Amino acid sequence: MARVCTACGLGLLLETRQDAIPGARDAFMVVDSALLVQAMSREAELLLGVGEEEAINRPIAELLVPADAESQGQTGFAATLAQAADGVHPDLTPRFVRPWDTFGVRLRARIATCGPPRAALVVLDSGRPPALRAV
Repeated sequence: MARVCTACGLGLLLETRQDAIPGARDAFMVVDSALLVQAMSREAELLLGVGEEEAINRPIAELLVPADAESQGQTGFAATLAQAADGVHPDLTPRFVRPWDTFGVRLRARIATCGPPRAALVVLDSGRPPALRAV
């Protein structure tokens, strides 16, 4: 079983549930159980205005925070990330987040378990129309 893409030789192959797989144009990040960013897509780099090299091993809270002040507690963004990274499969109910330094922006975040190694997959929806996907 390959750990990198056999077509291009780049990237790291991770497994996740079918309904959580990001599309080719989706922004996404991989977050470990310490809530540190371990990988991010080019689209996430553009959306958040930070390069992957700068984001690696940074706390997710330095990039994304809950969009609503009331988003605290056991069902909040950080709690859902921690559960997913620990292998507890959260439902795919979207959480709303925003870049840590930007107000008035709401991004829909789907969070799922991925791995190996076990981590949380965060797929961000910027609100633009979805691209057509071949099936």
